[in-house]
Amino acid sequence: MGQQKDYANIKFKSKLRNYSKIIPNTKENGIEKELVSSVINILTKDIFTEIEKKDLSNKIWLALSNPEKFDFVYKDYSLNTISNWGVKIKFENPNFEPNPYLCEWTNKEDDFIYFQWVLTNILIHEGLLSYGDVTKKVYKSINNLKMIENIRFPAPSSSEYPDSYLNRINKSLQKKGLIILMFENNFDFLVCKIEDEEQLIELLHNFHWSFAAP
Repeated sequence: MGQQKDYANIKFKSKLRNYSKIIPNTKENGIEKELVSSVINILTKDIFTEIEKKDLSNKIWLALSNPEKFDFVYKDYSLNTISNWGVKIKFENPNFEPNPYLCEWTNKEDDFIYFQWVLTNILIHEGLLSYGDVTKKVYKSINNLKMIENIRFPAPSSSEYPDSYLNRINKSLQKKGLIILMFENNFDFLVCKIEDEEQLIELLHNFHWSFAAP
């Protein structure tokens, strides 16, 4: 597969001495390709073509089930989903990890933390998940969600927290048949049709990912 990046002047450097030789336990943990497809079908309803849905589902499944192969087959895509890859950060050297998903899998605390990490990075990259740990960030990032990118939202008040602001936004989205769900242990949030809310929450529970309306 042809790559888009010009790697001629990039010096790849991993902080790991060795990568993991085993693959994630998807089957034993109840993570199947059909599960991934079901999640993507809900999150991309009416905004992705069937071909785009299938392509994204295949990428996510490969990243979940075989990170080494994913980093090799989708090198450009893999690197592009890592927001700080090749970016100079104050007091830190740029991240030039050549195999970011395999690296994360090698450093995993457990399978489900890796699964959540994969979904977070790829869904944010695709505009299907966003993040805001303070209300101002939520306001700035909410339109990163493709399903609602053309909707203008009111600015938050100084007294609103992320969850209370998103709760107010949900009242206006209700007229459009949409709802924002927030990760209960973090500040990630996503949007789906109200009719798909219960099914999506149930599907995401398979990844030990708990979402609910704020």
